[in-house]
Amino acid sequence: MVQDVCMPVMDGLQATRLIRSFEETGNWDAALKAGLDQPQPSSNSFLNDQDTTPSRNRIPIIAMTANTVRESGDECLGNGMDSFVSKPVNSQKLKECLQKYIPCESL
Repeated sequence: MVQDVCMPVMDGLQATRLIRSFEETGNWDAALKAGLDQPQPSSNSFLNDQDTTPSRNRIPIIAMTANTVRESGDECLGNGMDSFVSKPVNSQKLKECLQKYIPCESL
């Protein structure tokens, strides 16, 4: 899943926390209580387009944002996103990132 970080009503960080909370609890009500109010701790390393090993039960979420500041990437990863792509995105850059999570023959 490619998640835009800046969205109206619920931003991509909140949406990702909600998804991650649901993955843990299996219950949307519990996920809403746990996921929306409490951001995850900030990551110590910026993993922009680096290899990650997603769990089979975890939906891979790729942050997409126009903000290229290192702290923004750390915030995305700290809130449960798996990778980070900066805008403007070209098709090759997006394909390379998606190939980490989707078998090559599917793209």
